[in-house]
Amino acid sequence: MPAVRRLLASDRSVTEGGGVCSRHGLSFGPHYDPERTSFGALVAHNDDTLDAGVAYGAHEHRDVEILAWVVEGTMIHTGPDGAETLVPAGTLQHLVAGTGWHHDERASPDGPAHLVQLWVAPGLDDPPPGEPSLTHHRVSGGLVLPLRRPGVTVTVAHVAAGASWTPGDGAFRHVHVARGSLGEAVAGDSLEITGTGAIGFDAVPAGADLVVVTTA
Repeated sequence: MPAVRRLLASDRSVTEGGGVCSRHGLSFGPHYDPERTSFGALVAHNDDTLDAGVAYGAHEHRDVEILAWVVEGTMIHTGPDGAETLVPAGTLQHLVAGTGWHHDERASPDGPAHLVQLWVAPGLDDPPPGEPSLTHHRVSGGLVLPLRRPGVTVTVAHVAAGASWTPGDGAFRHVHVARGSLGEAVAGDSLEITGTGAIGFDAVPAGADLVVVTTA
């Protein structure tokens, strides 16, 4: 029987400053908890809000997969070649950092942006990191995206008002409520489901927008 743990938005550690507010679901940066370093393949989960025109600052990643779901507003991604890509709300950005990817991301000057970032680490038996890649996926109506790491899938789901919802099966299922509510979990809360087996949820009348990381 799967076990479910609810993580409240108010319990997340927070990094704030320079127009960026980041709420961490796992250990991140100076916020370290030895019992909260990962959940399945997931090693970071940040729920971020950036003020209009604000950037994270140029930085580099290596040997990690990063999913950035833009919930509201528009992000602008600047790649290693200086090319800019608009990433509007309703888009899932999938970065495979591989041997190294240098980039920056900022909110459009037109208004603030809200995004959910999920970092997936390679498995111990995975081959050495390959070439990096960056892809963008529209999530209108939902999306299921298998990652480069075997056995890991990211799902973006919209649960209609009053409908029930059942996540795909897996040993570890991390469900984040970006908007609306799912059972007792409201926007900003997450559910960690440990153990395989079917489990269902009833959405309240408002429905919900969810992002799920499943590790087989």
